[in-house]
Amino acid sequence: MGLHSAGSRGQGFLEDLVSGRAAYHSLHPGIGLYRLNAGPQPGLALQIAPEALQAGQLERVLERRFEHATVFDGCFVFLDAKGSLVIWHALAPNGRSPDDILSRLLSLARLETLDVHRAP
Repeated sequence: MGLHSAGSRGQGFLEDLVSGRAAYHSLHPGIGLYRLNAGPQPGLALQIAPEALQAGQLERVLERRFEHATVFDGCFVFLDAKGSLVIWHALAPNGRSPDDILSRLLSLARLETLDVHRAP
């Protein structure tokens, strides 16, 4: 789901994300992206609902995050109040593009097949 290549729905999500408006985009049933602020810091969150989690996925994500700390620097992993796995990364005004952040989040979750922005 490259944000630019997802058609008008994806482009609308990107515009909302950059503008600071509430934004949500479904990638797959139970898996979505949304804007989530951590205090004053805006960020992009990948949310995987409990019914979409694969067995052992939380453990694998945590292991991968710490085994490859440099690669996934800036990614924060937590469970929300509903038990969804959330992987968050700050949106920096002069940093990585939202597409690059999305690719990192999906890679950490081992959901690269949902990343059409990634080069083959």
